[in-house]
Parts: sequence; C-alpha cells; structure tokens
Amino acid sequence: MVDNKDGSAMPKEPTPGASTSNGPPAAPEAPKKAPKPQNPVFKMMGLPNFSRKLPSRNWMIFWTVVGTWSGAIYYDRVETKKIRKKWCDAVKHLADEPLPSMVQQRKLTIYLSSPPADGLLTAREHFHEYVKPVLLSAGLDWDAVEGRREGDVRAGIAERIRKFRKLRGERSGEPIDEEDLEVLISGIREKMGVREWDGPAGDIVIGRNTWKEYVRGLHEGWLGPIDTPKIGEEAEQVIRDEPEHRQPVEKPHGMGSIPNHVEEQTIPNSSSKDSTAAPLVVHEAGGSSLSDDASPTAETALTVEAEKTEEEKAEEERKKKTRKQPPPFISTKDYSSASVAPSLPVELAPSTTIPLPHILGFLNTPIRMYRFLSRRYVADDIGRQVASACFAAYRPYEHSEAGSSASSPFTSDSASPSTDFASDDGATATPRKEVWEQEALLGNEEGEWHKSIRKNRDLEKESVWLDPMVLDARIASRMRRFQLDPAEEERVKDVKDDWKSDQESSS
Repeated sequence: MVDNKDGSAMPKEPTPGASTSNGPPAAPEAPKKAPKPQNPVFKMMGLPNFSRKLPSRNWMIFWTVVGTWSGAIYYDRVETKKIRKKWCDAVKHLADEPLPSMVQQRKLTIYLSSPPADGLLTAREHFHEYVKPVLLSAGLDWDAVEGRREGDVRAGIAERIRKFRKLRGERSGEPIDEEDLEVLISGIREKMGVREWDGPAGDIVIGRNTWKEYVRGLHEGWLGPIDTPKIGEEAEQVIRDEPEHRQPVEKPHGMGSIPNHVEEQTIPNSSSKDSTAAPLVVHEAGGSSLSDDASPTAETALTVEAEKTEEEKAEEERKKKTRKQPPPFISTKDYSSASVAPSLPVELAPSTTIPLPHILGFLNTPIRMYRFLSRRYVADDIGRQVASACFAAYRPYEHSEAGSSASSPFTSDSASPSTDFASDDGATATPRKEVWEQEALLGNEEGEWHKSIRKNRDLEKESVWLDPMVLDARIASRMRRFQLDPAEEERVKDVKDDWKSDQESSS
C-alpha cells in the first residue's frame, strides 16, 4: 500500500482476473503423477520409455503398407506350398508301384525354351518350382530339351524324329553313326534283355513359344525329308566363290611380298558376282597406282593385319565347331503335298502344355505385382496338368470347322485335309478351314511378349514364334492330350479335405 501526500493510505488496485468477492480461497493444485518406471531391459539398451499412444500419421501409413504387403506375400506362399503338397500327395502312390527289374522306368520329355526377350533361367526356375516337385513325388524320370533361341526346340524335335525313322529302317543317304552314344546304349540294353516302358511316355511343353516350336518340329520330322535337302544352284555358286574354291590369281606388280593367304582373303575372284570382299588397294607415297615403290608403311600395315594371333585363330575354330541350328527341311506351304513317313505311328506321344506367365515392361508393373501375389493359382493349374501326365490318361485333341460348333475326330490321311473344295453336287465350294484345339492353347501369352521381337523381325525369314500355327490333319489328328480323369480329380479333392480336417484337429 502506498501513502498519499497527505499521509492517507491509497487502496490497492485489484489484480486482473482475481475475484473481488469475499469467497473462499482457490484450492491448491494437485501434485503431478510420478512417471511410470521404465522397463529395465529397455533402460539397459539405452532405449527411451515408449508411451502408449498411436504413432504419427506418416508412421501409420508406412506400417499399414508394409504390413499389408508382407501379409499378402506370406499368405500366398503358404497357400502355394499347400497346393504343391496336395498334388504331390495325389501322385505319390505311383512311386510305390512295383516295377520289373528288366523294364526301364517311364521317362517323360520336358521341352522348354527361353521366353521372348529373356533368358533360359526364367523357364528353368519355372520348371523347378512348379513341375519338378510333382514329377519327383510320382517317381518318374525325364529328359529335358532346352532352347536358348528361337528354333532350337523345333530343330531338336525334328532331328529326334528323323533319327527314329532311320532306326526303323527308312532308307537314308546319311546313316546313323555306329558310335552314336544312344545307339550304343540301346544296343547294350537289348543284349541284356532290358525292355522299354510299355505304356505311353509323354511330353510336357512349357510356354506358348515352346509349344509352337513343338508342333512345328513334329510336322517337320514326320512330313519332311529324312535327309538334308539338296542345295540349290544359287547356294552352290556361293560355295564355289568361297576362298578354297576360287581360281588362283596372279600377283599384281609390286605385291610379291604379300603372303598368299592374305591375297586369297583380300582379292576376290573377278568372276564372282556375289563376293563381298573388298579389293586390296596399296597407296604409293606420291600416287595411287601400284608400283615397285609402294610405301613401306602400307606394306607393314598389311602384314600386321595378315598376322592373326593364336587366340583369334582358336576363337574362329571354336565358332566353326559350334553346332549351328539347321534350317527347316520343309516349309509350311508344302505340308499338303508332302507324304507322311512310313513309320508314322497311329498315335503320337501324348502331350500337355504348361503356362509360363511372363511379362516385361515398366508400365506392366501392376500386372506383375498381382501375379507376384497370386502364384497359388498358377501352382494349382500346373499341378493339375503335371498330375494328368503322371496318371497317363489322355484323349485326342478336339477340332471343328470354322463357323460350326460340332467337333469330330479326324481319321483321314488325305493330302490336303484342312480344306474341302468340292461340294456334294460336284460344284466348287468355298474352302472350309478346320480349327484345331492345338492352335488356341496358351494363346493369351502371345499378347504379353515383348515388342522387341516384332520390331527386329526379318520378314523374309520364317518366324516360328510370330507366324500363325499351321497344322496338317494327318499329324494333328494323331496328337493326344493328357487329361486328368474325373475319378482321380475327385480323389484329389478328398485328399485335400482329409488334410484340412487333420490340420484343424491338430490345432
């Protein structure tokens, strides 16, 4: 309180917000609650005391995305293992069936090739993940025919068929080598009394591109010639123009010091029209004509170019020894005029197709993500196809005429079975094309192939992958397809239900 000039006391100004009434004083504040003691383990690790509250918005988004993705992957992988085990259990009783000691095990043939614009490792991983476990569970053996580039599988199948025809006694100008490994092994087994499997063997084809090569190889092997076609006159002319067939050329004036092998490679025969070798030109120090005063620098350069190192020579020899892919022995246009091989069986080996989902490109990332999270459906489809091959139940491939829904088996061996040009009254009618089931198998995969294989295509050459599939009814009607028997499929469902009940009872 402050005194006035006259000595009287001045009243104290009220504090803002304070109560001017004569009420009771405000209650004192309650003491703060002591913090919860930290977990001793976290304290020793130097971690802070985490409070029980939701994380921030950004952390919530992060953990939601990570948890959802991880859960989807985990669920799909667990279901894939269950489905794989289901099909392995469905065929494992085949491995317990007794087999005579002098009878070979049933052997399938696996055909796979690298997907377009990708490597062979993708197809191999696909086989090891989905196909191989079922075959091992069934106790079956197999041979693998692989193709690293377009046409390898086609050439391999055709060569196998031609070899089979030669072994069956067809006349050939190129007999099989007596020292061939397969011939020697088969001869030893025949002497020992070992017989082959009596039932159907079968083929498993992985991917649409491999399937088209498989069908093309069957037609080439059974409809094409057994020997390599003779070379035409144009090709013979090219061969005569090779260095070993060229005429000796006199050495021009001033070129006596150049080795003979350099002259043969650099001076083409004047009579050759298709020669691509560039003529040799030696420049003088002061002119462009050849003379005895040729520049020593030019001669030295020619000598350096002529002398090849041992590594280059070894590389050339290795390339020459590398087995090249032979061209097709028959064109698709010549199917109708070709005669079938005498050793063509009534039924060809059954086959089944295995899907190979494969798509590339950044813009296709959503599709690839979905397929990465839904591999269980692929495992179920492939498991069913492989199991049908293990059970060896098959049927003919279906076919029908274009524009009609009826289908009937084709048994005629006419020269041009795919079209009918005459009607019942003898008048010329519109050709009717037959649509075969083989043409549509795995057809959806072609739309997912990388565009680079279409951009770099040579239109003058045949492309088995890009050209439409051409079928001859004499071959297509003999092809068979593996199909799972309905009784076996019901048994597989029962096995799955029993497995689920066992899992529930154990839990």
